[in-house]
Amino acid sequence: MSPTSRELVSNKPLAGTELAQIILADAARILGDHGLLAGQSAYSRIAYDLRLTLHLDLPSMPTSVDHVTSRPRATDEIASNPSLAAIEAAPPLASPRSPDAILHAVEVSRDIQSPNLARVEHSLPIEVSVTGQDGHATERLVTYHSSDVGMRPEEFVEPGLRDVTDEVRKELGL
Repeated sequence: MSPTSRELVSNKPLAGTELAQIILADAARILGDHGLLAGQSAYSRIAYDLRLTLHLDLPSMPTSVDHVTSRPRATDEIASNPSLAAIEAAPPLASPRSPDAILHAVEVSRDIQSPNLARVEHSLPIEVSVTGQDGHATERLVTYHSSDVGMRPEEFVEPGLRDVTDEVRKELGL
């Protein structure tokens, strides 16, 4: 359903919760497409590092960086779920047993030019101002399909994935 002449659709900035949903979808894509995380893979030891860097168009805060590293689980958690023993503290692994220990790092980047296009791509509602018969405007949330904006789902630009293994290897001194 496309907007009618009585509807005003403004391209308001993304709310933090909306951006979080978009970032979660990107993270799910990385995890789902990563061959080392397939069901037939298993690891006796692994450490991981997740970094979220936001480049913001805000003069008071141009960037924001959050960093989370893996950590060993509590002994009671491991007792109830022994597979959690494979998760170790942050990379690099302390004394890898194998000389063939693998380090692999992927970076995802997304440049959001239009908040509303990002909302349509991720099926998030858009606030629309509707003028009624009596001339009063009311606000309502509308979820548009990609065809409503003249696009097919495959036309949305996928976020860029980049292998950054060599850069992370240097950061970790490996």
